[in-house]
Amino acid sequence: MSEADSTAAQSADRRLYVPHNDGWNAIVKPNATKEYCYYRNPDEEHFHLLQIGEIYIEKGGEKVCMNCAIRQGILTDNRMHWQQPKRSRLTLPDAF
Repeated sequence: MSEADSTAAQSADRRLYVPHNDGWNAIVKPNATKEYCYYRNPDEEHFHLLQIGEIYIEKGGEKVCMNCAIRQGILTDNRMHWQQPKRSRLTLPDAF
């Protein structure tokens, strides 16, 4: 990896945004209590565990890992999301 590649990787914007911030909270999982993501991964029939130290979002009883939150449209990396017209969040069905 060249110095330019290293600098570009270090300066990459890794921020995530909640376009419809209607009660979501970000939480770091503090313990080993078995807690599962509210959604399933595509082509899987089981819910996946949230890991110790994992950052997830929560609203009411929904605990959602970052990958599923992005896939469900809860989170985005588009920093200009506020300039787009408000639309209701697209909810994709769980894969069975």
